[in-house]
Amino acid sequence: MRKKKKDDFQMPSSPGWMTTYGDMVTLLLTFFVLMISFSSIDTIKFGSAMYSLKGALGVLQKHRSIISNRSDKTPKYDQLKKAGIYESVMEMEKIAKELGFEEDVSVEVREGGILIQLGSRILFDLGKADLKQESFPLLDIIGKTIGNKAGEVLVCGHTDDLPIVTAKFPSNWELSTARALSVIRYFINVDNLSPEIFAAVGYSEYRPLVSNNSPENRRKNRRVEFLVTWE
Repeated sequence: MRKKKKDDFQMPSSPGWMTTYGDMVTLLLTFFVLMISFSSIDTIKFGSAMYSLKGALGVLQKHRSIISNRSDKTPKYDQLKKAGIYESVMEMEKIAKELGFEEDVSVEVREGGILIQLGSRILFDLGKADLKQESFPLLDIIGKTIGNKAGEVLVCGHTDDLPIVTAKFPSNWELSTARALSVIRYFINVDNLSPEIFAAVGYSEYRPLVSNNSPENRRKNRRVEFLVTWE
């Protein structure tokens, strides 16, 4: 048998460490492909991550993302100042405190608008849809805040889960809708706002903030919301 000559051996085309490194990268790639194949992507977390990445890169679109921005760590009043409604919110909270309803007023700044929540005890007596006179100053501030700048104002009525059966309100559907309409009529007739920007929705008892398992929680669920989007 012929022995191999020294010249028959070829030198490797790459260093030995590179071969080992390539094998390791291939194994890691295979490992992560398997991990992904055995898992499901959480679309909400993925969307949030993409939203944060877009913000870091400065490519956010003008309109609000479908991902809620509730995790924004910007202080509330800094957001209010940026939205130009700081003084109005301060005035609302002051009046609510004077009436003993400071816990019934909530304002959330959103990209392109605001969400205002008023507890229904500020606006209405239990089981009724006629506005209470003491609620007028608060509604006037909201009307002034909305002004003619709003592109759309969605007024949403909510009730608790206690049933109501009267000649005027056969169910909570009618009551919640009637309350939303009462507020809109006030904005139109008293604050002279354009009817074209308003829409009324009654959600009855089916979108509670908390479980209807106590009188306190039922009070929190009885509310009117104003979702205001700017032009």
